[in-house]
Amino acid sequence: MTKLPSFGIPPLAGLATYEEAAKPGYGVDENVELMRRYNYVEGQLYRLSAAFLNPTPEWEVKGALSLHLYLDAEHSQSFRQRVAELRRPPLYLDKCPDDRLEALCEEALRSQGTIELLTGIFRVIRPALLAAYEKHLSDINPVFDFPTARILRTVIAEEKQMLDWGESALQALVTTEESRATSTSWEAHLHQFLTVAGGISGKEADAGGQVPESRAKEPFVANVDPQRDWRSGEIYNFHYRANDVYLDDEADMDERVLALMYKRFHEMDVPEMMASIVLQTPHKPWEYYRDMSRQLWDEARHSMMGEVWFAKKGLDWSKYPNHVGWAMHLNLDRKPLERHIILYFIEQKLMDKATGKQLEWKIAQSANDDLATYFQDYDWADEVLHAQIGRRWLKPEVGDVKQILERGAEIAAMDNPSIRERSKLTPQEDWWPRYVKDALGKESTSKAGSENGLVPTFTYASSGEG
Repeated sequence: MTKLPSFGIPPLAGLATYEEAAKPGYGVDENVELMRRYNYVEGQLYRLSAAFLNPTPEWEVKGALSLHLYLDAEHSQSFRQRVAELRRPPLYLDKCPDDRLEALCEEALRSQGTIELLTGIFRVIRPALLAAYEKHLSDINPVFDFPTARILRTVIAEEKQMLDWGESALQALVTTEESRATSTSWEAHLHQFLTVAGGISGKEADAGGQVPESRAKEPFVANVDPQRDWRSGEIYNFHYRANDVYLDDEADMDERVLALMYKRFHEMDVPEMMASIVLQTPHKPWEYYRDMSRQLWDEARHSMMGEVWFAKKGLDWSKYPNHVGWAMHLNLDRKPLERHIILYFIEQKLMDKATGKQLEWKIAQSANDDLATYFQDYDWADEVLHAQIGRRWLKPEVGDVKQILERGAEIAAMDNPSIRERSKLTPQEDWWPRYVKDALGKESTSKAGSENGLVPTFTYASSGEG
């Protein structure tokens, strides 16, 4: 190329040399078609995470699925926005671009158990998606398609982080000949579907052929009954006092903080419940699923606040029941819209200065617990955002805030048959005094909530979100 006059300053904002910038790269139509496929796969990965949050028992996997669901929602949103910038209305992005990709994703939804789930996601779908992103980034013009390049660089970094976690998780779980055989077989099975689809891009040379025998014989129905591994103890022991103890002015301040941190830890039931909402609420604008994914991930992070606090204090949380009653009964006894109303109903109450998030922060501050104060500070900020999300999506369907709260009170007063039946499966024992003795080395100073859970009833004053 002709050498141009220069002061030695890098041209083109440092993005490329003239020679690199003179290579056209993908045109608009090809760019859009690829991003349409990426958007579909990201949306199906969102669905996979939501579908397996409840039936997957491993605690760490629930947390990771919550994060990955949120990241996939953000990736999809970025591609949708970019497509809209490229002379294409984004309306058709909710339609499947390729029946062969749909077959792959539907088969992955039929994963049986955690090992197959993680194998399908982290050894088949995400590696292929990352490879497609990296090729796309290398083939586009770095200057004139800079907006796409910027999106891809962000998405690639986050996909690599997810893949690193997934591979580590699989190495921890696949430790026997039987588990290795399960993983290897399912990986090979799903790779056949990927090959027939021509990879994520649909352009790989060995595309075509016959798909193998599929498990997807019937429409997919998600299992929304929450499962936990052995570390959550008796998950149907609904005796739970943390929501009462933190409000007990007669209790020692360190015990009230202990209750707050158990409340945070207990919040894994919110992602479990929210997963059922997004799975069973079809045909919403993508912004709805994106907002819900953000809240779902926030709630998982709140649970991690308690988990980190316990780790710092050297507490073994597996010694105490971490029941699933709130998510379980909402998932099994309430309709999706009713669950969302209840979620907002509780969040709005958390805005009350006398009993809500501001008080929780003040309790941690008064106890001179810097870590708990820090956690409660962000927990409070998140819940303000969550109340806004609830209003945004519920007002068009239910009415104004007063009407939503009135409906929430009605739903909260309804019967909870799943609680009544599951409570018969295990003794409803009060474990709080033992927890205080182990954690604080002294007797409990609170009697608040000691009667809760001794009979098969369930109230929103004694359990639930936040």
